[in-house]
Amino acid sequence: MKSIFITGVDTDIGKTFVSLGLCLSAHQDGLKVGYFKPFQSGAYEKEGKLIAPDLYELEKFCKIPTMYSYLFKGEVSPHLASIIDNVDADINKVKNDFDFFSKGKDLVVIEGAGGLYCPAIKGKLFSDVIKELNQEIIIVTTPSLGRLNHTLMTIECAKINNINIKGIIINKVPKNKTLSEENFIKELKMYTNVEILGVIPEVENKTIQNVTNVFQKILLNV
Repeated sequence: MKSIFITGVDTDIGKTFVSLGLCLSAHQDGLKVGYFKPFQSGAYEKEGKLIAPDLYELEKFCKIPTMYSYLFKGEVSPHLASIIDNVDADINKVKNDFDFFSKGKDLVVIEGAGGLYCPAIKGKLFSDVIKELNQEIIIVTTPSLGRLNHTLMTIECAKINNINIKGIIINKVPKNKTLSEENFIKELKMYTNVEILGVIPEVENKTIQNVTNVFQKILLNV
């Protein structure tokens, strides 16, 4: 069984979209794939049921198995959300859930929250969770102004914590680029040799086929 942890250089960077793309591509290739979200914040009620937003986003496109360990209502870091909901989250539950969920699957895509130093539970950042699960990471970034700094800092953070980096996915690349966006990849390559796994354009019409087409080649490198 293969697994990969999707992290980002910031919040609202497109981690769920990247996770969706990898899951859809793997599913289309006939692989048994699953999506695991250790900590899901921002849950909301719909028709009397508490909805996990990131899992719901995937389930709209494809009926692949999904799982979370903890579901919180607050749209804040998982640690703060757990305090608000008065839940004492345990990393051992996450590890046991992941081991159970992974059985019989060819690929498990794990999605974090925020970035590597986002607080996950009491005393642990997401960098700690990644090490506890013994995962390699894909870093999701965008070419927006300021994101070169965020991306390089995330790479250094991973190295300091002895976390292996599979590569970088550059997401939300617009058709009409600013000067900063136009030169983002060139500048990024000047300061790091971490592999760029894929460059994802802004996808307006998110159909199963459109998303799968964008991520098909990237999946080969995962």
